[in-house]
Amino acid sequence: MNRKVAAALIGLGALTAGGWTATELFQPEDAQRMPEVAAEDLEAIDAVITELYASISGPVGQKRDRERMAAVFAEDARLCSMQPTSREFNAFTPATMTPTEYADRSITLLEQSGFTESEIGRTLEIYGTIAHAFSSYEGSYTNADGEAQHVKGINSIQLVKAEGEWKVYTILWDQQWPEDRNPVPERYINAK
Repeated sequence: MNRKVAAALIGLGALTAGGWTATELFQPEDAQRMPEVAAEDLEAIDAVITELYASISGPVGQKRDRERMAAVFAEDARLCSMQPTSREFNAFTPATMTPTEYADRSITLLEQSGFTESEIGRTLEIYGTIAHAFSSYEGSYTNADGEAQHVKGINSIQLVKAEGEWKVYTILWDQQWPEDRNPVPERYINAK
């Protein structure tokens, strides 16, 4: 597995079902804090983010459904992960792709490694037809040597309400790196 592909897999910070349900992550204070936002919009955004994570997760050998994965994205959507440009993890560059490019690069690895990612916290803001979710995640997979690996990071997810339906427009993610570099701050993790 080449380094960029491995980093993309590790940084899949974007995405998957796991330990928590959407309802456990839904913050009741969101409705109070944003009284102008309809309950249906809060629920729809929650459902899209939950499906985003679920569509990439699964045990070793479980096939991923490209159509299911694509269904959460708006037209012209983009995914972008921050990739290290040095072995010291002190310089990074964004790697941008379409959902189709992401699927082409990642589906086989997701299936082979048993990649599973779960949302562990969410900070949400909504204004009109746009929304932003700072979605903290943790994930696990098996590397090429058969060793269990764990990842944690934040997906910055922008959503749009187009033609009455909420969809993911962009995902930009970063993660914790070796030697506890870039830990996810506790304020972005919701306690169960």
